[in-house]
Amino acid sequence: MKRFGCFLLSLVMAATMLTGCGSQSTTGDNNTHQAEKKEKVVVACWGNQMLDSYTQYLCDLFPEVEFEFVLATNSTDYYRFRQDHDDMPDILTVRRFALKDAVLLKDYLYDLSNTELANTYYGSYLDNYTYDDGSVNWLPTCAEVDGIIINKTLFDEYNVPIPTDYESFVAACETFEAMGIRSFVSDFSADYTCMEVLQGVSIPMLQSIEGRKWRQQYESGATRELSEEVWMPVFENFFDFKEKVGLGAEDATYPNRTPKDMFCEGTAAMYRGTGADVITFPGRGQDEVLLLPYFGQTEQDNWYLTYPTFQIAASSKGMDDPEREKLILDIMTAMVNQQGQDHISYGKNMVPYKKDVTLELMPEMDNLKPYIEQNKLYIRLASNEMFRISKDVVQMILNNEVQTAKEALVAFNKELEGEEPGTEIVAHIDTGYSNDFTPEHGNQAASALANTMRVLSGVDMVFLQSCYVASDIYAGDYSQKDLGYIANNDGGWPGLMELTGDQIYTLVETTLSMTGNRGAVCNDSTLYVSSGFEMDITKTDNGYTLNALTREGKELDRNATYSFLIYGDRDWYMSTVMEQMGVSEVDTTGPKAENFLMQRLVEQGGQLEAPTDYITLR
Repeated sequence: MKRFGCFLLSLVMAATMLTGCGSQSTTGDNNTHQAEKKEKVVVACWGNQMLDSYTQYLCDLFPEVEFEFVLATNSTDYYRFRQDHDDMPDILTVRRFALKDAVLLKDYLYDLSNTELANTYYGSYLDNYTYDDGSVNWLPTCAEVDGIIINKTLFDEYNVPIPTDYESFVAACETFEAMGIRSFVSDFSADYTCMEVLQGVSIPMLQSIEGRKWRQQYESGATRELSEEVWMPVFENFFDFKEKVGLGAEDATYPNRTPKDMFCEGTAAMYRGTGADVITFPGRGQDEVLLLPYFGQTEQDNWYLTYPTFQIAASSKGMDDPEREKLILDIMTAMVNQQGQDHISYGKNMVPYKKDVTLELMPEMDNLKPYIEQNKLYIRLASNEMFRISKDVVQMILNNEVQTAKEALVAFNKELEGEEPGTEIVAHIDTGYSNDFTPEHGNQAASALANTMRVLSGVDMVFLQSCYVASDIYAGDYSQKDLGYIANNDGGWPGLMELTGDQIYTLVETTLSMTGNRGAVCNDSTLYVSSGFEMDITKTDNGYTLNALTREGKELDRNATYSFLIYGDRDWYMSTVMEQMGVSEVDTTGPKAENFLMQRLVEQGGQLEAPTDYITLR
């Protein structure tokens, strides 16, 4: 069996073994008949966080709707790709958002400006989504709050004062470093961290009159370069931050888990994170942690960085039908009303943008309240190129490839002047496959990808949630960038392991019964696709139950051992099913789904494996 290296995955979550989707369908032929009567609504989910309970919430609230959920690439350009194929989803969601990036979609999206839904937002926030002609296509959900997470217990143990400004933050860093404890760490291998820390340490400058004026020009497309007046101090601040904190080349390689593991082990005192991280990575178990702001020269210069958990929009296609228009607006309202946002901010870690929503903050974020009252919450500048270039330049700084703020400014502007990579045609797909689920054939696009992953990885079996394939697989030419949109979701990871047939039964049964967890099945579009084995499943009023597993038409041998590749969320779904199966070791260092596409279609110049009928749904 092909191996990718070994990675021990800590078991951080356990599933609540309850029943599945609140569908009203029955079994057999009548099940198909009822599904045909439902109104189909396609919702593109920005990430697999929406599979925790949010999609289930929509299924339960709108039983008359046949939802098709897909896990989209977190970029507005993904929707440009769908529109190029006249295949825009009904409801769009995206986390990485800038009005600058979204303007190309304007003619294809529904104008929300005169709706009751838009009127429920505070005007100061709605201004960020309003075009010059007064139209509004996008609306935010609640705000994720980003800052510096500290282990207060560790501070108390070593008698280090809690920072209140940049000078006291630097003093705390020096004290911890002298004691052999990393003062501050973060995952600078991630573009979002590079962008957020770069902006976070200079929010007063970016919020100045000059900073706001430049941002407005940039977002409107009036300028293609950073203002030296605004951004030279930003890079100077980051260089100072790098030196005082002691960041270097090693920090540029840290993946998401490394700084959080260091924090949980007590070997790091602070890291960049969000309210969600406070919940998920609370230090050494009983430690008291706090989410503090990015520190300025004085306490009055401290700011938190914020960004919407995601934005929503609707395709204008089909909205000339009054009944469908009302249905789509009802669903969108449910997505952002009090109940909908409660399903997003269930950890009490977010801030609302709407007048009619109140979100309670957990105690670890109580110190945020004065900043909310003073409106000292900076909304990050998050265009696609800002993510990409921030990572390039910040990593240059960490690797000492640029030595001064001026060199960093020049490097950033040079990339802004160039074209974004990935427009050259690199592959041609001869045969297209539908991403729709049918009880007879399952999801053929997802099956084609799963079969390709199995062949290329050399394993016996692959198990993949079908919604990770984010669109139809269209026949035709593809650039590398567009090829990635088929299955490029941040939350998807490969998990390679050895399983017995009996463990595979446990895996499938656990997956079908999972609720309130990433990877949960809420309807047909979120069922899993199998490659190398077949599933016989019954759909009931309470969810899905497994009847049998077969391999090449014969009952799966429960005693045999198979090489098995799971693809899904590493920290939530995978750890949950591994605990149920009694597996403690999994290799997650292999290629992601989009890399298999690149290997087969670009590197080998081949085609995807043909789909198979992998499921019987009764």
